[in-house]
Amino acid sequence: MDDEYAQRFSDALVSEIKAEMGRRDLSSRGLGRLIGKSSQYMSDRLDGGNSKTGKRVIINVADLFAIASALGIDPTTLTQRAQLEAASPSNVVRGRFGVAPLAQDDDLEAVARPTDPEPTDEQ
Repeated sequence: MDDEYAQRFSDALVSEIKAEMGRRDLSSRGLGRLIGKSSQYMSDRLDGGNSKTGKRVIINVADLFAIASALGIDPTTLTQRAQLEAASPSNVVRGRFGVAPLAQDDDLEAVARPTDPEPTDEQ
C-alpha cells in the first residue's frame, strides 16, 4: 500500500463520516459531545486540521469505533465505503452526503431523452 493510497483512504474516511453526519444533521461539535471529545479535537480530525501544524490529524481506531457508535453505524461500513472511494477517486463525486459515481454521457442522454413523442398541433 503506498502513501498516496493511504492519504486517499484517510480523506475518504473523513468524507464518509461527514456524509453520515450530514444525514443526521450533526455538527462536528455535536459529534464531539456524543463521544466525549472537544470541538477542537473533532475539528483536528474532520475539518481544517491542527491549528499549530495546519495538518489534519489522522483518525485512529479508537476514534473510528467511537464515531461509528455515535452515528449508529458499523465501523466496517464506514471503512468499506472509504475503501471504495479511495480505490477509484477519479470516477466519484464527493459531497456532503457521501459519494456517487459520475454519470456517463449515455446515462445523461437517456434521462434527457423524452420517452413520449412531442404533441403536434393536430393532437
